[in-house]
Parts: sequence; structure tokens; C-alpha cells
Amino acid sequence: MLNKRHSLFILITASILLAACSSNQETASNKVSPIQTKPRLPVVDVNGAIPRFEPPSRIGNTDYDVLGQHYQVWNGIDQYDVDGVASWYGPGFHGKYTSNGELYNQEDISAAHKNLPLPSYVRVTNLDNGKRLIVRVNDRGPFHGDRVLDLSKGAASRLGILQPGTAHVHLELIHPPRPENANQLIAKSQSRTIQVLATNDVMKAQKIADEVKNRYGVPSRVVSINQMYKLHLGPLEKPKADQLLAELRRSGFAGAFYLN
Repeated sequence: MLNKRHSLFILITASILLAACSSNQETASNKVSPIQTKPRLPVVDVNGAIPRFEPPSRIGNTDYDVLGQHYQVWNGIDQYDVDGVASWYGPGFHGKYTSNGELYNQEDISAAHKNLPLPSYVRVTNLDNGKRLIVRVNDRGPFHGDRVLDLSKGAASRLGILQPGTAHVHLELIHPPRPENANQLIAKSQSRTIQVLATNDVMKAQKIADEVKNRYGVPSRVVSINQMYKLHLGPLEKPKADQLLAELRRSGFAGAFYLN
């Protein structure tokens, strides 16, 4: 009788321990994402963008709102190293303006990111096949779920993402070397061109161009577009351009404005 009770006790205890172990294993397994458990494949570099120092774009680098969601731009970010899901975008946006004012070419090696400064360079590794390349980030997005990057069609093709549509990726921010003339490049990128007027009278446009040039001592040119003659001043560094634009508007050229 004692032996039977002892055997029954051992059997019940073992069953409880086995159930507890099974429960713990299931809980731990549910906490691990597919990306973390996926083995890393050998990396194969494919031709991508060549990183080079670029001043920040004049537009696209301030915080913004999309679909009721607020997004912060990470200006001055030093490091960005993350795994996530990337998608791609193409025909519907081809030829339209990107968030930093460039025309989107779906065949370029570029990408869209919600927070990185524009432009930025990111090394993208497709964790599903090991292919890796560098892309130039010049647009905002993706605004779909938790995706971390939207690749151009050209970049997605080289990474083998076109057919599946999405892929698990690893992203690493790259900082190109800063050249000695970086400050001059930044100042030049922030320069402005002012359009003073537009007229169909070329003589009038040229006369005012000479007057403005003599009065303010700034570069001027008359541009012919569709039988209209437009007087442009500059490019000028932004502080000087701001001052000149205000003076022009006070002196009778109320319609003067920045072209860029």
C-alpha cells in the first residue's frame, strides 16, 4: 500500500513539473521575434549608392505630422543600428517630389525614412538572403505599420525584395567623411535666388536688371521661359538674401519672392 502511494505521488509530481516546463518554454518562445531567432546569412555586397558629404536639405528636416501622427527628425544623430521590416515604393511616386525637394526616380538607389535627416546614407542588409547595399535617404515614410524603411524600386531589386514586397533588414547609419570646405558647402546649399519680376517685355526686364545690379551690387540675369522674361538675383547667402528681399519689396517690387 505504501509503495503504491509513493509511486502515485511521484507520478503526480512529475506531471506538474512537466506542465510547468512546457508553459515556461511557450512563454519564452513567444517573447522572441522572428528577426532575433533568424540565423545571419553570409553577406553579399551589391552595388549601391556611394556615400559623400552633403549639407542638410533646406526642406524636409523639421518635425512634421502625417495622418494625425507626429514625427520628430533626428537632426545631429550619431548612431543608428536596428533590425526591422523594409518595403519598397515605385510607379505611383515616380517623377513626383520627394520630401527634400528632389524628383523621385524609382530606378535610383534611394529610400524613405520617417526620422533620419535628409539626406542620409544607410547600409541595408537583407537578412532573408544576405544581400547588402548602401542607399541614400531623401524621402519620408513608410507610414504603414511598423516598417522602418521604404526602398526605391532600384534598391529593392538589387536586394531581392521586389517579388516578396517586404524583407527583414538590418540598418546602419553611415557618416561620410567631412571635407575641409564643409562650412562653405553648407553656406552655398543654403543660398537663395530671388525672382524680382516676370514680363513679356525683354527691354523692360533688361533695364530693371541693370538698375538693380547697379543699386545693390548683386548678380542679376534675365531668364527667358515660354516667351516670358524673368529677372533673377543671386544666388546669395541667406542672411544677405533675406535683407535684399525685404528692401526690394519696400522699393516697389512687392511680388519679389524666393525661387528656392
